[in-house]
Amino acid sequence: MKRIDFKSKTALLFAFFTILSCSEEPIGQTATNKTPPPPLTNVIITPTNGGAHITYTLPEVEDISYVRCEFEYNGRKRTVRSSVYKNYLEVDGLGEPEEIELSLSLVNHSEIASKPYVGKFIPLESPMTAVFNSFQVKPAYGGVMVSWENPARMMAGITFMAASDHGELKIKDMVFSALPSGTKSLRGFNTDKRLFALCISDKYENTSDTFKIEVSPLYEGALNKKKFTEVRLNGDNTSVNNNRPLSNIWDDKLNVLWHTVVAPIWTMPMYFTINLGVDAQLTRFVLYNRGESYYYNQHNPKRFSVWGTDVLQHEANDPIWATNDWKSEWKLLAECEVVKPSGSPIGTNTAEDIAAQDAGFEFDFDQNVPRMRYVRFEIHETFGRTQALHINEITLYGDDR
Repeated sequence: MKRIDFKSKTALLFAFFTILSCSEEPIGQTATNKTPPPPLTNVIITPTNGGAHITYTLPEVEDISYVRCEFEYNGRKRTVRSSVYKNYLEVDGLGEPEEIELSLSLVNHSEIASKPYVGKFIPLESPMTAVFNSFQVKPAYGGVMVSWENPARMMAGITFMAASDHGELKIKDMVFSALPSGTKSLRGFNTDKRLFALCISDKYENTSDTFKIEVSPLYEGALNKKKFTEVRLNGDNTSVNNNRPLSNIWDDKLNVLWHTVVAPIWTMPMYFTINLGVDAQLTRFVLYNRGESYYYNQHNPKRFSVWGTDVLQHEANDPIWATNDWKSEWKLLAECEVVKPSGSPIGTNTAEDIAAQDAGFEFDFDQNVPRMRYVRFEIHETFGRTQALHINEITLYGDDR
């Protein structure tokens, strides 16, 4: 695989990571004992994935501060420190299984080191390699779906790239994760075969080779909102506050909203239903909540479900719509929650929070369902836990050919 130099393009990856080491700093007046402490004994080096687990026996003396391990990797000197309150230390962050020579010393409070123990080892396969080898890239609507496994739960920085129409690889996104597995969608592409690429970096600035694959995305397009119509099913909240009707959420105007009446009669869950005007294999949708002074606040939906069907089996005024019985005839398309990036309380918004809401909240639909003509939103909670709704816009994507 061909290696690509990302140093000028992915500085954010390396700035994100910090090199952690365990150290014991001396407290109080600097000691003046210039006699080296006794050396470590019974040293055992056990190779691990991308490093080593080193155990030893500490001498029974009082003037000892920490254990120091030094070695060189990729032309750089690295130091790992460990407390004298434990009899082991960990070396990690080694990207290639090459032989490493290290020295292990015991240091006293005067920073005088013992005679070093010198040893060699070859680390096992790096955790980065396990992530790299697990990559799967599958065609998805409007792009690809990338999945991976991270059994060692290393903090991995994954760069996602796609070829432009001129064939030049460009960075599309970055993900930082230590979860045991993950997925990521890359969207916005036509059905032409296209080169996609992935690269991994860790906190020690190790960078993997470039994973490359050519994939033909599946067709996806934004549904024509001019075909949308309001459906007033029994139990739906289609009330209108100050001349702002439900149809405002498909008028392609992000500064015009739907606002329901605020009244005690509206209890959770609240519903509204849309006739898409076509049968479509739905793929995803984007929700635009109300902004201004209402970011992550008041009547903006927070938790909700989306249901779909190709045909209405009951009249709009049938009592079934005010019960849960209708759900046996519909398909659950998505369980959704709007997550505030900063996690800050209502009324406090970071620049990241505002940018996330302005961009719209994207949710994928379940692909194991047939084509749909009607979607019904079931709102479980608003950000203010209120008895009303306001939404700026909803854009749905799929294949309606």
